[in-house]
Amino acid sequence: MTEHHLIGVVVIGRNEGERLKRCLNSIQSQHRGPVVYVDSGSTDGSVEHARFTNVDVVELDISIPFTMARGRNAGFGFLVNSYPDCQFVQFIDGDCEMAAGWIKTGLQFLQDHQDYAGVCGNRNERFPETTIYNQLIDMEWQGAEGEVDACGGDAIYRIDKVKAAGYFNETMIAGEEADLCLRMRNLGSRLMRLNSPMTIHDANMRYFSQWWKRAVRCGHAYAHGYDLHRHKLKDVTGSYKKKSMLSSLVYGLALPGLLVLILLMLVANPSGLGQLLLFTALVLVAASYVRVLLKAAASKSTGLKAANRQSALYACFIVLGKFPETQGVLHYYLNKALGKTSKIIEYKIEDKQD
Repeated sequence: MTEHHLIGVVVIGRNEGERLKRCLNSIQSQHRGPVVYVDSGSTDGSVEHARFTNVDVVELDISIPFTMARGRNAGFGFLVNSYPDCQFVQFIDGDCEMAAGWIKTGLQFLQDHQDYAGVCGNRNERFPETTIYNQLIDMEWQGAEGEVDACGGDAIYRIDKVKAAGYFNETMIAGEEADLCLRMRNLGSRLMRLNSPMTIHDANMRYFSQWWKRAVRCGHAYAHGYDLHRHKLKDVTGSYKKKSMLSSLVYGLALPGLLVLILLMLVANPSGLGQLLLFTALVLVAASYVRVLLKAAASKSTGLKAANRQSALYACFIVLGKFPETQGVLHYYLNKALGKTSKIIEYKIEDKQD
């Protein structure tokens, strides 16, 4: 069996315009096997372009709530049924460009390491210098080579391992990749991150409101992931996503509430001893935020002055992000209490020039 028959590619997208064209071209320049494009109601000619380039197209029924997990499952199902010889699948988002040679690199790793279910590489932003939000996302993508708990939206998986784990969870509006990887790891599989270029992502994030919505979605993913597995699967830290969710709630809700209470009590001008105790509590609350800032900065520090300034910026937004993350957590549990299905949280702005 030739190499290009071993692996198929699943692309998901909606109104990606030129980004999708770039994505498909980058795939077909290095891959002669099957490519499946899953479209979720595009109105910019994406479907027509995909068909023109001779890739298989799956159009989702837009009357059914869309999630990225649903798109990936639809493409995966089509690939498995139409190309039964495929043993591996590369997932990629339509706003990404595949790095030259990545498919061969990732596929070779999985062929040489049978105990690994999936592999990913380095994802970078196309224009990190354009806005601080693109810069923040670019820093978020960076990570060391080695075994990881989860791969993101761009990764190569063994098809049989995806099947065994039960596909992506279509009820999740975010965090579906980490959820699938958790189930894979609980079945005994391993995941690897290689120090190799994999994809170039185009977030095109221009506004603070976009960054805020993305952080809200992140908090929603924490809560949904924890709620799904709190009585079932565990990760290395214990209950899945519990630590992340509690961190959001503590720094985004509990400590700010305590801070406001302390300030109000200080204004009320209690006794001298009371003022001392309240001031001590105020310092301890502030120190808690400083601790998070220092820890986040250290995680991205390189020793270079310019890089450390970026690390400081990253750390500030990590702390600030606790507030929209808390909004996402509360949004999930409110919808659950009301019996409502959460809808996808869109943060990207469609580029009319595309």
